[in-house]
Formats: sequence, C-alpha cells, structure tokens
Amino acid sequence: MENDQGEYSALILAAGRSGRMGKPKHSLLFDGHSTFLDEIVKQYRHFGCKQIVVVINNESESYFPGHRSENLTDVVFVVNAHPEWERFYSIQLGLKAFGSSTPVFVHNVDNPFVSRDVLASLIANKGLSDYLVPVCQGKGGHPVLLNPKVIKAIIMGKRPDRNFKTFLSQFARRSVPVDDKRILVNINTRRDYLDFKHRVGF
Repeated sequence: MENDQGEYSALILAAGRSGRMGKPKHSLLFDGHSTFLDEIVKQYRHFGCKQIVVVINNESESYFPGHRSENLTDVVFVVNAHPEWERFYSIQLGLKAFGSSTPVFVHNVDNPFVSRDVLASLIANKGLSDYLVPVCQGKGGHPVLLNPKVIKAIIMGKRPDRNFKTFLSQFARRSVPVDDKRILVNINTRRDYLDFKHRVGF
C-alpha cells in the first residue's frame, strides 16, 4: 500500500533520564554507526512523514550541538524541563511544536525499530478510531497513531502531569493486528542493550 506523502507526522519521545542505562538512549548505537535516534528519524522520513519532532530533556540539550548528525538537520527539537512528570507532558510539548493538524505517530526512542508495514497498517485503519495501537501476540506496542481529535485534546489539556494511558481511555481505540514482535521492544537497561547488540550482530 502506498501512503500519501506529507499526510502524517512523527513525534519521538526521548526526554527520559535513562538512569538504568547510564547514558541517553537516543545516543545508543543501532548498528555500530548510526544512533537509535538517527535510525528512527531515517525510517519515518523514508516513509514520507511531513514533520518530525523530537522531545529531549535539558541534559540532552547540551549534547546535540556537537553530536547532531546531518540526518537530523531538519528535525525540530523540543526541550522538556520536567522529565520527572508523566509522558503526557512530553507528548503535549511535542504536539504543540507541529505546524499542522495531520495524524501523528508517537514513538519511544527506547524502541529503535520502525516497520514500514506496521506504519502502513495503522494508516489503513486511521479513519476507524480516535487512536490506533499495533498489537502482536495480544500485546499493544509502538508506535501509536493519534488522530486530530485526540491531538487537539492533548494540546488543550490542563494537567500536564497526568497519566497518558488514563487520558486515552476516554477516546475510541482500535487495535491493529500486526505480525512484527519488534513493536514490543523496550530497551531500558544495559542488559537489554547488550542483548539487542547480540541480536543485531555488532
């Protein structure tokens, strides 16, 4: 299925302190050369996303001037000064940075895998619900696709420290079955990352 280029955007969440990892997850190497963030941005760009916004914390803000690859030159970075708050706040900050009302994929940087087939499956179902979640083996994963109704409500939200899953419960959800276990990946610890490196072979 061909997607309509320019009709979708991507929001990448990378504002966590990464205490258990010991270094920012966005800077982890994906293949020995490019970082997790580089890989995620590259895949969303190839898919045809209109805009890409990345939410980082204030510690990472000082990292990017010296480590900003050519791949990230047209990416919008937004700083979350309160990463201790719930994910809702990072998502709210990121959505406010978009200059359009197109549907938005929300992707966590601790999952460096972006499947074109998964994105296309979400888009194929986008008109059927307020937000869509890919599901594999009975478990929901990432990315989540938010439609404009939900995006507007998030932007207008008055409690930035609220729980994002609880907030979404007031909207219609559609679970989209996919055959890709990578949507369930969460690389949160050094052990997780070592296992990841072993799997991908670098």
